[in-house]
Amino acid sequence: MRYPVFFLVISSLLVATACGYILTIDAPEKVQAGVPLLVTGSTTFPAGTEFDLVLYRLIQPVPETIEQRIVIVDETKTFSESFSTFGLVPDQYKVEVAFPSDRSTSLGSGSTTLKIFNIVDRADEIVLTVPTEQPVGEALVIRGYIQDIGVATINIKITGPSGFTAPALDIRTTTMPGRTDGQFTRTVEVTEPGNYYVTFSDARGHLATIKFTVSRPPAATETTVAPTENATGTIPATVAPFPLAGTILGLSAAAALSILKERLEKR
Repeated sequence: MRYPVFFLVISSLLVATACGYILTIDAPEKVQAGVPLLVTGSTTFPAGTEFDLVLYRLIQPVPETIEQRIVIVDETKTFSESFSTFGLVPDQYKVEVAFPSDRSTSLGSGSTTLKIFNIVDRADEIVLTVPTEQPVGEALVIRGYIQDIGVATINIKITGPSGFTAPALDIRTTTMPGRTDGQFTRTVEVTEPGNYYVTFSDARGHLATIKFTVSRPPAATETTVAPTENATGTIPATVAPFPLAGTILGLSAAAALSILKERLEKR
């Protein structure tokens, strides 16, 4: 009797596990740095169920937590979350479901609660030949080259402060004789200071997102020179400008000649 009871208990546990709630997530295996990571999923958990989606960088000995999002199941039983990868270094990462309680014991065997992916970066393929800090009032100049791309079409998208968004632009690169680097240049007028983000893409996908900082030139300030003191500690008398001094000397000479003339006449 022992063996039938044992197998009955095991079978009951397997059925309970198989009949548990299902939760699955999905994410791409590779993401270009700067492109948002989109995590989608579905579940049979009832509406109102809460759990976390956590983004980790897989480093030893303990994964580094990058960002955490709360997901609340709604009536559609589907969900999606977007994680920014801007500033993340190329490496291996994972996104994982974490329950705030022991609700994970209710998961069915068909659940997928972890996805490992890689962040790759092509930013070193693009070289700027203009400074990323530019004064406002002058157009935003975007100039540089992409290594070994040759003649190709690249797309740039620009966002900035106060909701600034420039229409997407397609630029045709050019090459120098005997060279394979694709050169590009574009000028976009901006009127507000702040940070502008320029995203470059080509036929292979995202290249890089580069930040340009635009600032107002410093305002010109008037400077005043304080009068200096002489050796005795007193402020020296103001010296008359040369034209005024000449006028004074001329008037004094005329007065002296007039007095001398009057004296001669009295004799």
